[in-house]
Amino acid sequence: MKKNIQLVIIDAQNDFCDLPEGYRPTIQGVKYTPSLPVTGAHQDCLRIARLINEGGAGITAIEAFMDTHQHLDMGHVSFWMDADGNALTEAARITLNDVIEKKYRPRMAGVTEKVMAYFAQLEAAGIESISVWPVHCQIGSFGHNIHADILAACSAWESRQLKPVDYIRKGEDPWSEHYSALQAEVADPEKPSTLLRRASIDKYQSADLVLFTGEASSHCVSKTIWDAVNNLGIECRKKLVVLTDCMSAIPGYEAKTQDTFNNLAAMGLRLATSAEILPELMANK
Repeated sequence: MKKNIQLVIIDAQNDFCDLPEGYRPTIQGVKYTPSLPVTGAHQDCLRIARLINEGGAGITAIEAFMDTHQHLDMGHVSFWMDADGNALTEAARITLNDVIEKKYRPRMAGVTEKVMAYFAQLEAAGIESISVWPVHCQIGSFGHNIHADILAACSAWESRQLKPVDYIRKGEDPWSEHYSALQAEVADPEKPSTLLRRASIDKYQSADLVLFTGEASSHCVSKTIWDAVNNLGIECRKKLVVLTDCMSAIPGYEAKTQDTFNNLAAMGLRLATSAEILPELMANK
């Protein structure tokens, strides 16, 4: 009997990839440079694409999540200025106390109380700071696009299987960070896009295997997997598979990411490589 095998691709987008020269077009006379390239991400994407191309007949469904932001976003340097009123140009970590002491301030007038309320909600959840990154995955930009090889593989999979890939945008609310593909850091009942994505949880619940891939393992992928673990029954953990060679950590977070993988494995999740899972997909035609 054919198994229900779900492939989950998280934020495999150009802005997160260390793309080689041939993958970087010239746009309005300027050579495109990824905003937040993760070392190893390009090769990860090639392995994801190869997995789809070679084992796609055994994949029941594909979700491809896409980090999607406005230029002005709380998690971008463009949102903030320093104590002297200068716009930020480099990534930073910001705490509620930094905002109170005006070490960092929103560039927009009249929103400080809203921002402080957000920080208070984060602190209540045990999160002491936010990370502010360069502008990335801006909607409509080349950096927002899915890696070319994965897009081609997904398109070919659609043609062969006569099923649509489920492309899902996340992070469109500029007032909340959104690392996990399944929910924002702070949920707003008035903004459905920030709430737990129950449709995905239900699909994982009914699957035989759920394969997690994408970028970066240290941030968006890890948070997505934790949300899956926390919202699925314990009996489901054994069918969640972390494809370790189809994701990479942001430099500096490698050890923390390995600790996360070790903890997930201890909870019953499976760690595997794409080469190890491919025979299972091919046998599931």
